[in-house]
Amino acid sequence: MPELPEVETIKNRLVNLVVGKPIVNIQVLRDKSFRGDPDKLIGLQFIKVTRRAKIINFHLAQNIDQSKNFGLSNLLIHLKMTGQLIYVDENTKVGGGHPTADWVNDLPSKHTRVIIQFVDKSNLFFNDMRVFGWVWLMDKDLVEQEFSKYGPDINDPSLGLAYLIASLKNRRIPIKQAIMDNKVIAGVGNIYASEALFVAGVHPQRPANSLREEEMSKLFIAMQKVIDRSIKLGGTTFDGKYVGVDGFAGGFQNELQVYGQNNKQCPNCGSLIKRIKLGGRGTFFCERCQS
Repeated sequence: MPELPEVETIKNRLVNLVVGKPIVNIQVLRDKSFRGDPDKLIGLQFIKVTRRAKIINFHLAQNIDQSKNFGLSNLLIHLKMTGQLIYVDENTKVGGGHPTADWVNDLPSKHTRVIIQFVDKSNLFFNDMRVFGWVWLMDKDLVEQEFSKYGPDINDPSLGLAYLIASLKNRRIPIKQAIMDNKVIAGVGNIYASEALFVAGVHPQRPANSLREEEMSKLFIAMQKVIDRSIKLGGTTFDGKYVGVDGFAGGFQNELQVYGQNNKQCPNCGSLIKRIKLGGRGTFFCERCQS
């Protein structure tokens, strides 16, 4: 599942390729994947691309013909479990998301759900194998309503330790589940929660409200460092067939210390990494280093 670093990476790769190009055609190949009237996009253009939580936000310019101004402001895309965004023009193929053969094969494929065509004949393909993701054409009020469901992004510069302490002081659920709750903090997915807890030396099953301020501070710093490092490396790609695909794969999988390392030696103390199920998710940790 693409997490915050992977989504941020896709946004960074696409921004200079799609901004400023008028949209000339939209093909919706799976009705479930698109919300809104796709015809209302024609003639508009993206003026910037941002990310909130794991949602990519394509900001739309007003149509030159004001009689066709439908009050639309944003095209939001959520990749969910298996989504991809792939930009293709005469010389370029770039994007990311869930690693599949669509990264390297010709498009559209049987997994292509939406195609956005620009005036220069380049295309942005939204692929989604399991059809959980969505493309949603919104006005400003709907965007605010959607984003109100999420807590602050973990890498938001305005996020402080005081907020984290206040949000978790009455929560007895395991700390790993608490930091993965998007209503509290957005962007700490399963991989990055395990890694950050290891860096901070905190056992994933500890009740959230049992952490002392010093421990919470270490965890807060660890979460931000792990996320920032993954973004720098382009996220995490596990499928060995595609880890070397230029313009798509990330490199953080090469720096994982505990996630996916079951029964391997802890890089700190040499004891074996353990795997348990916590909240239905595979959780990796070192019993000696995390308490």
